[in-house]
Amino acid sequence: MPRLDTCDVKEILDMLEDGINVVPKLNKIEKMKMRSKIRKQGTWLLELRNPTAEMIFQTLEWRLSDVFSLYPYGFSDRLRELLREKSAHQRSM
Repeated sequence: MPRLDTCDVKEILDMLEDGINVVPKLNKIEKMKMRSKIRKQGTWLLELRNPTAEMIFQTLEWRLSDVFSLYPYGFSDRLRELLREKSAHQRSM
């Protein structure tokens, strides 16, 4: 059963964390809390069996709803594209 590997999960989490950096209305403490919340998602991402891009996106959006509401316009589309690449990569292995 295909799963995301550690490098793929790190790339997804890095993208989510980088998105926090461009949110202007957060102070340093709030950004640290958001990053911590994002990093905690790595465990379940590594445990997913047969992940699909849409399943991962919907679960991340649900688990990080407060974070997703702060991301700039177009961020979700870029994240979906990254998730499609990662899930396609896993299926081809």
